[in-house]
Amino acid sequence: MRTVTILLVFISWIGLSNYCTAQNKSTTYDPQRVMQFLDHNHDNKISQEEAKHAQRLANNFTYLDTNKDGFLDLEELKGTNQTTSRYTYLESEGVFIYYETQEKKLYRQLLPTAFDLPERLLVYTFICDFYKMDAATQPYKEASVFLLGQYKGKEVWHCIYMPVTSRESMLAGIHRLGLPKTMGTIDFVKENNDYKGTVTDENQCTMTLSIATEKYSVSKDEVALINQLSVIPKMNLLNGEVIEMGGGRNGDIFGLAQKYPNKVTIISGKSEIHVDTSTVEGNYPLNLTPSKILGGYYMLNKIPFRLGKK
Repeated sequence: MRTVTILLVFISWIGLSNYCTAQNKSTTYDPQRVMQFLDHNHDNKISQEEAKHAQRLANNFTYLDTNKDGFLDLEELKGTNQTTSRYTYLESEGVFIYYETQEKKLYRQLLPTAFDLPERLLVYTFICDFYKMDAATQPYKEASVFLLGQYKGKEVWHCIYMPVTSRESMLAGIHRLGLPKTMGTIDFVKENNDYKGTVTDENQCTMTLSIATEKYSVSKDEVALINQLSVIPKMNLLNGEVIEMGGGRNGDIFGLAQKYPNKVTIISGKSEIHVDTSTVEGNYPLNLTPSKILGGYYMLNKIPFRLGKK
């Protein structure tokens, strides 16, 4: 009887070993099978100890564990298996603001060491409603804060804050593009000539961006500056590697609206930013207070685009 038991255990471990080897070498990834073969105690999640039996999974455990609970559930495993045909953005609208800050110490702390400080401490922030997506993807809302930095002597934008309303979007953004996506509650409202977006993040901090467009006359200098800032590339950190985001628009933002007036609407306005970070202590992206708002606008975009690794 003991011989039979040992033999069965040995055969089981051979099967698991062969499966894990195949998972490490194969380009095919099946989250359901990974869960089935590695979840030894059948609790519908994979611990770090269980993940050691599949090298590829073990090497990426930290990045897959989006809620940082020390386990991988099926949804987190699915985060690496998003098909490339998904996430086509068909229509969206939102508010976008550029501003300057004097918080140099905090700016340096929030900007990863892979990037050098720029000459100008600039911040790009937006709240956007991606209300129409391809059929395979659910619409969602997103808030974001980007810092200007330098990489190999060139100016780049780097995202340090990005709550979203879709877990699917959060997982895809983290695993595909290295974006710091978290879950949040986001509202976007339009009232007459005013446009306002508000995000409440997982720490119960809030940020409100508002654009009042009535009787606002945008200057040539503001247009020129926003055009200049809108074409600066975006760089993220994915598994410790600096990557450039591809996709999105080509050319400066106001030029795009002029070229495709039936597809892109931009309305400039008086921009305001209000934040509440009373629920947290220490360094926080929303604590980069503006010293000067450089410009802002409401945008309605109906040009389809995709985002990806360039």
